[in-house]
Amino acid sequence: MFQTNRLSYCVNKILILGIVLLFSFTSCKDEKMKGEGKAYDPSKPITLTSFSPMEGGARDKILLDGKNFGTDPSKIKVYFNNKEAAVVSSSGERIYVIVPRLPGEDPVIRIEIEEQSASYDDPFNYAAQAQVTTVTGSGDREFVPGTLDQAHVCAKYLELDAEDNLFMTWRDGVGDEKYGVGRVSEAENLVTSMYLASEKPYPYANGVTVDRETGMMTVSHESVVDVFFSFDPREGWYPRQRNASFAEEHGIPTGDQYMNFVSFSPYDGFLYTRSRDGSVVRINPDTYEATVVHSGSKAAGSKWPYGSQYGQAINPAKPWELWMTLHSNAAPNEFKQGIMMLDLRPEHIDKGFRRVNATGGSNHRDGPIEDAVFHLPKDIKFDNDGNMFVADYGNHCIRMVSADGIVTTVAGQPKVSGYRDGGPLESMFNNPWGVAVNEEGDIYIADYGNSRIRKLVIE
Repeated sequence: MFQTNRLSYCVNKILILGIVLLFSFTSCKDEKMKGEGKAYDPSKPITLTSFSPMEGGARDKILLDGKNFGTDPSKIKVYFNNKEAAVVSSSGERIYVIVPRLPGEDPVIRIEIEEQSASYDDPFNYAAQAQVTTVTGSGDREFVPGTLDQAHVCAKYLELDAEDNLFMTWRDGVGDEKYGVGRVSEAENLVTSMYLASEKPYPYANGVTVDRETGMMTVSHESVVDVFFSFDPREGWYPRQRNASFAEEHGIPTGDQYMNFVSFSPYDGFLYTRSRDGSVVRINPDTYEATVVHSGSKAAGSKWPYGSQYGQAINPAKPWELWMTLHSNAAPNEFKQGIMMLDLRPEHIDKGFRRVNATGGSNHRDGPIEDAVFHLPKDIKFDNDGNMFVADYGNHCIRMVSADGIVTTVAGQPKVSGYRDGGPLESMFNNPWGVAVNEEGDIYIADYGNSRIRKLVIE
């Protein structure tokens, strides 16, 4: 999918340009004929004949030919698989649309007009283009604030707010900055610290989450169940300790009170965190009231996998889905090297976490998610369309799980470490750990082994 024949793609671009010029040349004639075009007739079927070009990428123009489309583009919906395309115009027998971003494998073009739907027989050949660049970092693990080209970073976990402030946490830096929380702003060309500590830190931060409506950023205190920290942009992101209040004993064993992550869910407006024993805690971010929404593995058997998660995220396309990754210390064994999902809805939560990828990890295999294999998967994040991005630490690459469940390697060389920017065939990572996705779908990566933050743009 990502190993595009460059010559073919360039030729395709020329063909697209020719088609667009032809369309522009005839646009005046089309406008003249617009009033003469036939309106959509619901008593007659939609007829599809052909489309051109047959291949292309995001934001390319494509012409869909057939009959009984009508001339009102507001009544026409076009999908590439399940991804909706922008409809520009229709002459009644030709629809002009813009190819959407990342429609999935071998997208089938479907046209819907009122109660009717029809699909072309041939799939569209979507040519995804990817490019990796370095945002900041020098390769030195000692944190140093400054401009993007001068700063040093050692980030592990990342998250973004709606204003593209990139937040990072780390816990094995150097010297007085061994532990910390920081902010990266490409718009301001600046890397700053928000919290620094040399030992026994508060917060002992791992995963970070942001409510993109309010901008509130939250991190958990890894080893204290009832403590978390909030950073309010209205207060300049000053860190404030919050103490969760349990109405009754939470019952999480003392040796398993490691709350590595916290995730904000727009589904119900609560924060969710999980302990090493598998207990999931729901926290009201305003009142700090906390409730164990299901008990851990020692109380419920293998239905609740034991182990420290290395990634946790909410799917914004289905915000009742809480996802996580497990690997080295997971139990039972069938949960190791796994990507898991818990449905937070009351009628589903008792079913527990469901593993979605194949068992038998410590390897690399793309394909349908049920056949895919990862090697020490770390952080996970979603774009707004429900595509998941995985920092595949042990394979030194970034993987994408599409919304329809297909896994592809989008950047990096599987099983080969290094440092290099470029396209999917050139880019290299060294133990990528954290990921974050902005509103436009750009992916930021904490390239842990290279002590840099990288940016992956896919179209």
